[in-house]
Amino acid sequence: MKILITGCSGYIGSCLSNYLKIKGKIYFLDKDRPKSFTNIKKNFFKCNLNNLKNTERVIKKIRPDVVIHLAAKSTVNHKIKKSSYILNNIKATKNLIKAMNKFDVNKIIFSSTAAVYNENKKLIKENDYLKPISNYGKTKLFAEKEIIKNKKINYIILRFFNVAGSLTNSSIGEFHNPETHLIPISVFSALKNKSINIFGSNYKTSDGTCIRDYVHVKDICSAIEKSIFYFKKKKSLVVNIGSGKGTSNRRMLVTLSKITKKKVKISFLKKRKGDQAILVCSIDKAKKILKWKPRYSKIENILKDEISWSNFLIKKNINRKFLSVQK
Repeated sequence: MKILITGCSGYIGSCLSNYLKIKGKIYFLDKDRPKSFTNIKKNFFKCNLNNLKNTERVIKKIRPDVVIHLAAKSTVNHKIKKSSYILNNIKATKNLIKAMNKFDVNKIIFSSTAAVYNENKKLIKENDYLKPISNYGKTKLFAEKEIIKNKKINYIILRFFNVAGSLTNSSIGEFHNPETHLIPISVFSALKNKSINIFGSNYKTSDGTCIRDYVHVKDICSAIEKSIFYFKKKKSLVVNIGSGKGTSNRRMLVTLSKITKKKVKISFLKKRKGDQAILVCSIDKAKKILKWKPRYSKIENILKDEISWSNFLIKKNINRKFLSVQK
């Protein structure tokens, strides 16, 4: 079996590259070089998927059995131009599909997102109403539709909820520059005794702060691995991948304070455009069809692994840059 991972230099891609233990060859593609702390040393192709000719060249050379498409502009931020999302989430996916069609590559695992849904106070199911309110969610939904309508491709679309945590055995975790996600920002800030920004304290939730479904990156990698073997059934699938449980921003910070034994400093700011109050998913379909369940996604486990990762970065004198747009 030959597997191609696009976006291998990103957070999930870096973790997945170290996690997979599948017989066969794994190839890696990204427009950026892999970070020094990953184990990607060979079978790497530097390629921007917006360049169709280069994308076709890579697909032709590898002719993978399965493409795991992780490459994307993944930050929910209304300050980022819509054109950037269109280029990285729509055009890149279209080019990848064209190249796959041209060289008879017909299996894709696509990393989609909870951001394709409208907020829902109940557990969100895969057939619930799709109404993304951010450019990120809109472009990922468009990419989903491009994949689904292509009759030559068998697909598994995984709608990831809030991915967090790290692979502590490999010292690999989330490292964006700048970082925008709440858990890595909160952990790093707590360890450095800095204040943490929370956007909105008057949502219609139990404590006034947003509620999110956090899923450990190890469980994400496990879901992708199970999806590879699911293809033997030759059925396409759209499935949520989350913990199935919600954690409010405030509760997450209280838990962080208990684990670190530090008083966490919080600054509440105005609500941000594009933020839903509640996003928590049903994982019944993933359990039933993929035979998958989250093993590591308790918020305590996620925070402890993120603390280990942050301490690793601090020890290596690797500084994290933040924008005040965490979600």
